[in-house]
Amino acid sequence: MKRFKNIYIGCSGFSYKDWKGTFYPSHIPDNEMIIYYEKFFDVVEINYTYYTMPHPFTFKSFLEKTKKLRFSVKANQVFTHERNYTKEDLKAFIEGIKPLLENEERFIAILFQFPESFRYTQENLDYLKKLSSDFTGIERVVEVRHRSFANQEFYAFVEEIGFSALVNIDAPKVKGLLIGPWVSVGTINYVRLHGRNKEKWHNHKEPYERYDYLYSMEELEKLKEKILKIYEGKDTYVFFNNHYRGKGALNALQMKELFGEEVKIPKGLLSTFAPKLWE
Repeated sequence: MKRFKNIYIGCSGFSYKDWKGTFYPSHIPDNEMIIYYEKFFDVVEINYTYYTMPHPFTFKSFLEKTKKLRFSVKANQVFTHERNYTKEDLKAFIEGIKPLLENEERFIAILFQFPESFRYTQENLDYLKKLSSDFTGIERVVEVRHRSFANQEFYAFVEEIGFSALVNIDAPKVKGLLIGPWVSVGTINYVRLHGRNKEKWHNHKEPYERYDYLYSMEELEKLKEKILKIYEGKDTYVFFNNHYRGKGALNALQMKELFGEEVKIPKGLLSTFAPKLWE
C-alpha cells in the first residue's frame, strides 16, 4: 500500500481524562499524557486556548516533553465567537504561543473556528480580512460552519487574504451546516472530523455529547477517498474531533493504517470498542 509522507493524522486535543483506561493507561499522570500521545501520533490540535489565553510556559513545556510532535492551536473565542478582540488580546495570544512560533518546524497553524451563526455577509468578510491581516506572518487556517460559505468567490477570497487553508469538515447532515463539497484552498489541506452524532449536535446537555461518535471502517474508507481527492500533493493535516472516551484516537489510528502506516492500537481502545468494530 502506498504511503503518503505528507499526510499527517492526529487528534483534536490529547488531555481528556475520559481517555484514561481506553487510549491511555488507567493511572497515567496528567503531565505524562502528551509524552504517551507522541508514541502514536506526529500532530495534535491544542484546543484549551479557545477557552483561555495561552501561556508561553505551557507551550515551552509541550516542546520540551516531546521530540517531534507538531502543534496546531485553536484561536481564543474572543477572535471567533465574541469577535470584539483588542490589541491587547492579539498581543496576549501571540505572546502565549511564542515558543511554537520560534520553533517553526513544530508549528502547523492557528485554527480560527467560527460558529454556525457566522454567515456569508460583507460584514463578516470584512472581519475575516481584518483578522487575517492582524495575524500576518503566522500560518493560519479558517473553519466556517454555515453552508452559505460554499461558493467559489469565498474560496478565492480565503486565499487572497492570506489564510493557509479553508478547513474541510465532516459532521452530521443537519440543516445549514457546511459539510461539503470538500475543496483544496490555500497552500495546505486541513481536515477536521467531528463525528456524525446528528441527534446530539444541537440537542445536548454536555458539550462532549456532540462528539460521541465512532466512525465505522466503511465510513473511514470513504473519508480516505475524500482526503485523496483534495490532496494535490500538499501537506495535509487530518484531525479527529470525535473525542469522547478516545473514539477519535481509535479512528485516527485506523485512518493511519488505511494510509499504509504501521500502528499499534492500545489494548484499552480495542477492549472498549471492539464489539462495535465487528458488528
